[in-house]
Amino acid sequence: MATQLVSISSDGKRLLTPDGNPFFAVIVNYVGHFDRAWHWFEPALFDPALVEADFRLAKQTGANTIRTFVDEPLQKEFPNGNWAKLDAVVTAAERAGVYLLLAFADYNLSYVKTQANHAGLIAARYGGNPTILGYDLKNEPRFNDLLLLHYSQTVPLLTPAMSAVYEPKRTRQQALAWARGEGKAPTWFTDDQAVAYALARELLDACNGAISKWIADTGFDASAIAFIRSAEAQPWQPFIQALDGTVKAWLTPQLDAVHAADPGRPITVGWSDPLLAGLPVNAALDFLDIHRYPQDNTPRQLAYQLNIPAELAVAFPGKPILLTEFGYATYQLDPAQAAIAESAAWLYTHELGLAGAGKWMLWDLPPGDNPKERSLGLFAAGGAAKPSALALPALAELLTLGRPPRGHLEMDAAKPDIAYRFIADDTLCAGGLKQIGDERARWQGEGLGQLFVVRAAGNALHVRAAAAGQVTLDLGKLLGLTELKGYTLQTGGAAVAHTRSGATLTFALAAGQLVTLQLSSLDAVDAKIVILWPHDNAAVDKADRANLTAYLTFPDSRMAVPCDLTPEVTLWRSLNNEPAAPVAVGVRRLADFSGRRVPVWDFNDVDVSATRDPKNKLYFTARVTGISCRSNVWVHGVDARTFMPQQFQAKAALLVAAVASPAEVDARLQIVWPHDNAPVSKAEQANVTADLFARGTPTRLGPTKTGAGWRPAVWLVRAVGNGVGGRIAAGIMRVEADGSARWDFNDVDVSPAREATGKVHFWVEVDGVRTYSNFWTHGADARTYLPNPDVLLGDCR
Repeated sequence: MATQLVSISSDGKRLLTPDGNPFFAVIVNYVGHFDRAWHWFEPALFDPALVEADFRLAKQTGANTIRTFVDEPLQKEFPNGNWAKLDAVVTAAERAGVYLLLAFADYNLSYVKTQANHAGLIAARYGGNPTILGYDLKNEPRFNDLLLLHYSQTVPLLTPAMSAVYEPKRTRQQALAWARGEGKAPTWFTDDQAVAYALARELLDACNGAISKWIADTGFDASAIAFIRSAEAQPWQPFIQALDGTVKAWLTPQLDAVHAADPGRPITVGWSDPLLAGLPVNAALDFLDIHRYPQDNTPRQLAYQLNIPAELAVAFPGKPILLTEFGYATYQLDPAQAAIAESAAWLYTHELGLAGAGKWMLWDLPPGDNPKERSLGLFAAGGAAKPSALALPALAELLTLGRPPRGHLEMDAAKPDIAYRFIADDTLCAGGLKQIGDERARWQGEGLGQLFVVRAAGNALHVRAAAAGQVTLDLGKLLGLTELKGYTLQTGGAAVAHTRSGATLTFALAAGQLVTLQLSSLDAVDAKIVILWPHDNAAVDKADRANLTAYLTFPDSRMAVPCDLTPEVTLWRSLNNEPAAPVAVGVRRLADFSGRRVPVWDFNDVDVSATRDPKNKLYFTARVTGISCRSNVWVHGVDARTFMPQQFQAKAALLVAAVASPAEVDARLQIVWPHDNAPVSKAEQANVTADLFARGTPTRLGPTKTGAGWRPAVWLVRAVGNGVGGRIAAGIMRVEADGSARWDFNDVDVSPAREATGKVHFWVEVDGVRTYSNFWTHGADARTYLPNPDVLLGDCR
């Protein structure tokens, strides 16, 4: 059911828009324009128009969510009823079309009660506002931030209980001296609390040491989140439980305040410490939020850091997990290499099934102290787009498709710097040096680059690159196209110069440029029966009923027909050598392909009882009303070969004038005669003969002897194996003594049936006439075995 707020999916893993659709939060963190970062709320610097322009820039770059902070100047304003600046920020986000993830209290407060009051005030102000994605109670709270506060009651870590479990290393006097000095215990702490604080810090350091050793022993394949749930953490459980209770005392008043003021709003905490993020009390949050910054540009370090949110997903099943801060500084690292690493991180979060991720941050800061912290932006101070900003629109298109994770990220662990390839059935992303991609799509250029090929809505592909280069698309391998017919290749409405070889296109692509490959509008389809499933998995000689499914695709491809195409699809069935006739109309449904929803057509409870007699066989094919269609043939029977049957004998002849051509006919293949009487395993060619009959009668048709006689175009159609059929020969009409006609197709290729598992199916089509044809299957074993259905491309989202 649609709500006014961002909500959580029923499985607890994904965020839902206010109208109930799943989405991946593509987050950009924002601390003000580059010339006033961290000071943007100061009276002389606050500029709502500039804030909105920045939000629009983030949106244009691919973000759907801005994470920002309730900074120091605001704590003197909104508690006194002055909401002008915060209202302007919320309005800017609404006007720019992005959500806000609002981090509270990015300033120092001594009382938990005051933190809760501030949180409640903001939640009440924006209660029910659909622009707010959620509330982040605190950005990166650390151990001391939580412990050195005024609580209404003494928290577990500040009681003497820990000293009964763990022997302190300091005497009471030493502990008190440390706490009042180096430990900076607040003046309101009693001496007992100060001593307990000193022990808590001892235990924290020792516990973190045990965690670090355990992580190293695991080969850096785990983190503190897994440690506190491991057998090795047993000695530390009293401390961990006390820490959990202390964090609960901090969380609960704030959660209560927000829930009372803005019911249903998702709430989180922006943890940076995995130990704190992994505590059981975090189950009280609506979603989990972690910040990770890889320490170097190696695949192993990226994998280790992103394993941490993955561990949160294991520890808190049913909770969305977001990586709301990550990034690579470019003050020493090539911005193009940083962009490659960040793209790998975005894609990895998608593969892991996270509900969102956040780039730190929109802008680089002007030169100054701590250049690392100043070089994490998507855009350079001054406005130039860095390679990460050129890559994010393509990544965002993939990430925000509204479907569950799919695809696989590959990183070459042997290389010192991150290079990656992300492969899904309709997507390819790659980053690396000089030549990247694979046989389906590749980019070649000077230096570092990235390529993004993403299936867009309808029958289009979007192609982007983060650096200028040459792109080659093999649409045969990418889309399953065996022939490329009508298409356009454009950027900004203008044609893109390119070369073409078969279904392969090559063209130049500028950095950040979007090129759209649009296949021509659909004027024909392939209809392919992909499964026949007898009820209760019954054997052929025991089944009464079966369900069949057909796929409709663009010709010669795996691309599903457009989502708004809803034609009538009819199942035709033929028994033995009799003409086929329609027996069922398909029911359209959206089938799941790795999280993508694609239309297929089902035919349920179809009668297959005739094949309980081993002498019988059934042939099935599909037709589509109102559009040209090619289909395959599914043969169901104990032995589905067409043996030399008795030719259907004509009982009469009907000579037809051209002006009186019939609306429908029966077409009967009477003979398939291999050259030189060769057996199936040796025959290369055969001659075929077909007759046309008045529908439902033994009356064979022919042209009138006087005037303009009916001389239709009669076509032999052949399908090889489970492929769709195609017209391969026009019949040559010959007239019998009684005036009726027969059509011959000579020197027809039957060589595919020479293979042990090969088979060819034949049938007849007549131009302008509804044709009820029989089928002839030529092969050593003509049964249709359970094939591997194509993975369809497309997404009805």
